Amino acid sequence: MSLKLTADERAILEGKEGEARKFAMEILVKVAEGSGAERLIPISSVHLVLHAYKSAFDAGVIAAEKIADMGARFSVPTTIDPYGMDAEDWRAAKTPEQYAVMQERLEKAVMRIGVIPVWTCTPYYGFNMPRFGENVAWSESSAVAFVNTVLGARTNRQSAIVDICCGILGKAPEVGLHLAENRRGEVLIKLNVDRPLKDWEFPALGFRLGRLLGNRIGVVDGVKGSPVTENMKSLCAAAAASGSVALLHVVGVTPEAPTLEAAFGANESKQVVEIGEQDLLDTRAQMNTHKGRDVDVVALGCPHYTINEIVNVHRLLAGRKVHPDVAFWIYANSAAIAMAEKMGIRKELEDAGVTFRAGTCMIISPIREWGFKVMMTDSGKCVHYGPMECGTEMLFGGTGECVEAAVAGHVVA
Repeated sequence: MSLKLTADERAILEGKEGEARKFAMEILVKVAEGSGAERLIPISSVHLVLHAYKSAFDAGVIAAEKIADMGARFSVPTTIDPYGMDAEDWRAAKTPEQYAVMQERLEKAVMRIGVIPVWTCTPYYGFNMPRFGENVAWSESSAVAFVNTVLGARTNRQSAIVDICCGILGKAPEVGLHLAENRRGEVLIKLNVDRPLKDWEFPALGFRLGRLLGNRIGVVDGVKGSPVTENMKSLCAAAAASGSVALLHVVGVTPEAPTLEAAFGANESKQVVEIGEQDLLDTRAQMNTHKGRDVDVVALGCPHYTINEIVNVHRLLAGRKVHPDVAFWIYANSAAIAMAEKMGIRKELEDAGVTFRAGTCMIISPIREWGFKVMMTDSGKCVHYGPMECGTEMLFGGTGECVEAAVAGHVVA
C-alpha cells in the first residue's frame, strides 16, 4: 500500500505553507513511506528528546537552530526531556563552560520553535497527559512506555528530528503502535509472587522484561495489589532501557488488559515465561555490577522523582545526616522541587546533606567531572545507562536501602 496525502498535506509538501512546514512534511513522508504507513494522522501532543547537548552534540544544536531559522513553530503542545545540566546552578554542578554555552544554544533554539520548557522525562505528571486512545508522538523511551502502558495513549518511539516535524505539523505516520492490531500481547509472563511487589522489585522486573522481550509486547499476569503510578513508572523505565519495550500489558492494572483475553485479543501467546521471587533476586544481583559495599554517590530520580517520592525520602531519612564521604543527589523537575520547598522539606533535606539537581538527570548531564567510581540507585534505567554515561560501577536497591547507604557511607547488609 502506498502513502496517500490529503490535498492540504500535498500543499504543505509543495511549499505553500512555508519552508519549515515543507521541510517537516518531507521528513514525515519519507518516514511514512519507509515504514509502510498509508496515511498521516492528527496527534494531540509531542514530547521531545532534542534536549541535552550531551546527546545532541554540535550536530543536534545546529539542526535545531536551522529549523528555528526557517520560522518553524510547533502546532501542538510540545514538552521536552530533562535539561543537559543543572537548571538552577550549572557551575556548582561542575559543568564545563563550553558545554553550558552549547546547552544554552540548544535551549534557545527549541524555545524559538515553541517548546514548553518543562525539562522532565515525566511530563505526564501534570504537564502533558494524553487520554486513553489518544494519538501522540513522544520520544523519551520511559515516557513512551508509560503512556502506552499506563494511560493507553498511542505512540511509537520517535527520534528527535522526526518528533520535531510531528510537532510542527501536528501529524504522525499511522503505523506501529498507533494501530490497534499492533498493540496486542505477544509473550505471556506469569508472575509467581504471592504478595504485592516491593518497591525495588518493580524496576528489577522491568529490567528482566526488557532483556527478555526486546521490542515485543509482554503481558504480565499475576501482579497483586494496586501498584501506584511511581511503581509503574519504574517498571516501564527499566523495561524500555534494558530492552526496547514501548508497551506492556499488566492484567487487571493497565487499561488495555482488564483480562488476559483482552490483552492478547486475537493473538496467541508465542512464548510463556514464568518469573518468581528467586528470579527477581537473581536479576537484582545482575544489576549490581559493583561487588563491594562502598558508595561514592547515591543518585535518585531516573525517571524524575515525584513530590511523593521526595516526601518518602524525607520520611526515610528521619532527621539523620548524609555521611560526609557520600554525595546524595535527587533529580526532579522544577515543579516538584518547588513543591518540596513550599512544604519546607527541601531545606531540611539539604541541611541533612541532600543535593537537588533541578530539571536534569545523571544520564544526560556531565557527571564524570565529579570522579565518582560507585553509584547507588533505585532505578533500573540508571543501572543500565550508568556505566556507559556516568563511568561508574552500579549498586541497586530499594529507596530505603539507598537512604541507609547514604547515611552509613556504605551498603548496609
